[in-house]
Amino acid sequence: MHKFIRYIYKKLLSEETRLKIYKFRHPDHYINLRSQINESPKGDFSLLPFDQHHTIFVHITKTAGTSVARSMFNYLPYHYTAVEYRVIYGKKTFDSYFKFAFVRNPWDRLYSSFRYLKSGGWNKEDQQWADENLSEYDNFKDFVLTWLSQENIKKHIHFKPQCEFVCDNNNNILVDYIAYFESLNDEFNIISKKLGIDSELGSFNMNPGDSYKEVYNDEMIKVVREIYGNDINIFGYDFDKIIHRVENK
Repeated sequence: MHKFIRYIYKKLLSEETRLKIYKFRHPDHYINLRSQINESPKGDFSLLPFDQHHTIFVHITKTAGTSVARSMFNYLPYHYTAVEYRVIYGKKTFDSYFKFAFVRNPWDRLYSSFRYLKSGGWNKEDQQWADENLSEYDNFKDFVLTWLSQENIKKHIHFKPQCEFVCDNNNNILVDYIAYFESLNDEFNIISKKLGIDSELGSFNMNPGDSYKEVYNDEMIKVVREIYGNDINIFGYDFDKIIHRVENK
């Protein structure tokens, strides 16, 4: 019965509405969220710099977000979506802050996510998930052609479509600036200057390796195009190039 009620609740109310209800019931949680620091061996997490610089960085997985955040803010952000941030900060503050995110070629990002999780990921939870879900796939080709589906990409945040981080349900982009991983240093400098932050881009949590272009065949390219069609169309990607970039505000 409780599962049925939860199912109806999720069907009838949007995610943002459900979050607003939770915020109304637990206001202290959201107040503390904006001021607390959570320590981590790989870097401390905090949203404090966002209020200090009147900005919000939507950290999409595997887009160099750790390097960007550590270099720009000295803290790591969380992987909240733009919709979640709009609830955390309230619409008025959210609209007034400069909001940005980095995106990456979907074929490249998928390959990076697969390699990252297969090598252990961020923590023991990532390692356990990979052991349970990816251990039978010894190579990337088998993973793409056998595992990749609209249902399966919902099972781990590293496979979540990028548009779901920065868009509403109608695929309207909610951030002010879409930066491209493919021109990482230039984008970092543009945003730093915009925020009045004097910093250089460092390298953290990177997993360099073979170019993604070397591991795909035509069938694999087609599968990714179907699964991540929204990301490809919204952010202007083709397999080996950027066709058009988002027109930023």
